[in-house]
Amino acid sequence: MIERGNDSPQTYLTILTKNDIFSFLGLVRAQMVDSDGLTKPMTAVIKHDPREGQPILKQFPSGGEARRNYEEAITTSLERGWSIVYRGLPLEG
Repeated sequence: MIERGNDSPQTYLTILTKNDIFSFLGLVRAQMVDSDGLTKPMTAVIKHDPREGQPILKQFPSGGEARRNYEEAITTSLERGWSIVYRGLPLEG
């Protein structure tokens, strides 16, 4: 389950595999900088499936909606035969 609150991590990721293919789902919170130099918070789900070419980023109006979409994408992937290799915070090092 994903933590909520200001001190919670900014990025969660899930790495999945099926038939020797790896796919990535990410939930990110970041500050977007517009053309006027103003920043605003952004929450998005990122999906990368190598069969589809470029990664897809979808922004959501609220963190709750983004979290629900991220969790639903993982559930759908599992229902379609994918297996989770890693799920959690990004590892560094």
